[in-house]
Amino acid sequence: MLLTKKRLRIILENLRVKIPAELEKELLDEYGNFAANDAGHAFEYTEQDIYEQLRRKLHPYENNR
Repeated sequence: MLLTKKRLRIILENLRVKIPAELEKELLDEYGNFAANDAGHAFEYTEQDIYEQLRRKLHPYENNR
């Protein structure tokens, strides 16, 4: 699964979190593209991977509801 701008906005709405535009761009750059491991093999994040990483990264912004 790749993170799209639309999917990110849905997640942010569901969590009722607002983030700076630069963090949004950073998240899309990181999770909106295929990743590569140390051996150079490309892989795709799972939906669970993306949600868990977003949850961790968005935690500091949850108090700004």
